[in-house]
Amino acid sequence: MTLLLGWPAVLFVRLVVPDEGLPLMFKASLLVLVGLVCAGVVWLWRAATVVCEDHIAVRQLFRTRRTAWCDVLSIERDRNPASARTLLLDREGRLFALPGGVGARSDAVREIVEVWERSRGEGWASPSAAFAEAARQRARVRESAVVWALLLSAGSFLLLLGCGLAVGYAAEWGGDDIPWVLQVIGFEPVVVFAGVYGVAVRRVGRRQAA
Repeated sequence: MTLLLGWPAVLFVRLVVPDEGLPLMFKASLLVLVGLVCAGVVWLWRAATVVCEDHIAVRQLFRTRRTAWCDVLSIERDRNPASARTLLLDREGRLFALPGGVGARSDAVREIVEVWERSRGEGWASPSAAFAEAARQRARVRESAVVWALLLSAGSFLLLLGCGLAVGYAAEWGGDDIPWVLQVIGFEPVVVFAGVYGVAVRRVGRRQAA
């Protein structure tokens, strides 16, 4: 993945940035797209589950989430038959997947559970069914919001790009003739994703509160 995504991104930057015929905003927009690709590559390298004697650490792109074993309520495979993830539920009601290939390796899951059962302490108690179901519902809401945000941001980007290429080819645009809406096309996926995700989560939250 690093070679297939990262190396073309580097070559693309070296090709686009020195081009003096392209507007500065258009260059910045393209660099945003390259930055998204590079962020995905970095996440592939960073994502990991680190097991320690007193806590478990889930390493993500921008942060590392550490949870003490006594605050872990359950570690189990995803109930969705099509999923190979392993999910962790903590005392705050957060349900999240363990990255780094844990879900696809039953031996890794067994070792993590053994450490958890040995280190969680005597005060541990299993969560109620209502608490666990509420956590699953919140997780499904977040995942659904992410999927819709990705689909709409990618779809609108491809539609805008296709229309721009078609019109630009017919109108024979030069570097200075690129419309402003196409100059900022690289910012569009970020804005649409953030907007759709935020609206979806808030709407579902209001429904649950009602």
